[in-house]
Amino acid sequence: MKPLNTLRLIAVALLLVGVGYAVYNFRPAVKSETQKTAASWEEVPEMKDILDPNDQEKRLKAGRKLVERVDVEQALEILEHSALPHTGEGHLVVHQIGFYAYQKYGVDSMLKCKDYFLYACYHGAIIEAASDQGFDVIAKMTDKCKASPVRHFQCVHAAGHSILAIWNYDMPKALNTCDGIYEKDTKFPEALSSCHNGAFMENLFGVHDWGTGKEQKRDWLSDDPYFPCNAFEEKYQRGCWLNQAARIYQMNDGDIAKTTKLCEDVGNEQYTTWCMDNIARQIHPLTNGEPAKAFELCQQEGAKWYDNCLVINAGSFYSVGGRDQAIFICQNVPPHLKPECYQRVIGQIISDPIDKKEKEKLCQKLEGPFQQSCFAPLTSI
Repeated sequence: MKPLNTLRLIAVALLLVGVGYAVYNFRPAVKSETQKTAASWEEVPEMKDILDPNDQEKRLKAGRKLVERVDVEQALEILEHSALPHTGEGHLVVHQIGFYAYQKYGVDSMLKCKDYFLYACYHGAIIEAASDQGFDVIAKMTDKCKASPVRHFQCVHAAGHSILAIWNYDMPKALNTCDGIYEKDTKFPEALSSCHNGAFMENLFGVHDWGTGKEQKRDWLSDDPYFPCNAFEEKYQRGCWLNQAARIYQMNDGDIAKTTKLCEDVGNEQYTTWCMDNIARQIHPLTNGEPAKAFELCQQEGAKWYDNCLVINAGSFYSVGGRDQAIFICQNVPPHLKPECYQRVIGQIISDPIDKKEKEKLCQKLEGPFQQSCFAPLTSI
């Protein structure tokens, strides 16, 4: 089978934080020389278009112009230390860096990418590679990410996106391909579910051949709020339900209460839990980068799911670079919820591909009773 043309837009909810504008910027306390150079982003000629909140197409084109001018690593530094929002739209701009990285460096593009914007460069490079060479290159690309389990999860997620597009949005074929590539991966058992997850997300949000004016036909979407989850066997349910609330949310014009009711009526407790997880991630971009708003918005899920929503939003903020925002949520949740909230954030700090000193600085910001739980695992690093 000959691969299709390159994917140019994946409107993701990003594991799955949804698409929305959240203007905040995390800057490390200590900057490298490269970062200091990048800090003058106000002088970057492409930045005006990159920061335009009203024209995403202009943003994407400007991102491509930037990387063509300064190359991959410098472009990533400039964007990370700019005011580009760390949510869906910002992630898609950084996809352009990944597209270019693969076109110039091939499989070794994975060594040029950095962990910024929820691994968006890795996503773009893998999508471009799969569109260029087909399935054979996917394992080689994602193997480059295995130095970090978190990074590997994201790389395989990106592979799921590209696999579905290569199969012209044929879900059964895409899921079977994920199985063929990752089912035997015992070192990273979450890889298979991550690939499924990426494929289901692409089915909901992807747009193939961006810029051609063509509308992608989807056979695996319908007016049934539980489709396509109810069309697949058990091993695919997690990947599907962790995305399905986004579809239900769209079908109900962004009504969180209606979306919650439909998730609760699924008839399977585990599926409902995954569905509600996804609703909480739809709430995250609605905060517009202000963590205090999560406390108000999560109330729309109802009292039963309120605590869960806050914890997930703390994790979502951390995942897209809002480390201080994540800590803010944990600092302000009710006392009974603090252990669970901090446990999630501490887990993200420990697995975060930043250096030990940066992790220690984050641990220091936690409330006293939880600092030791954060510092202890760092002793072995």
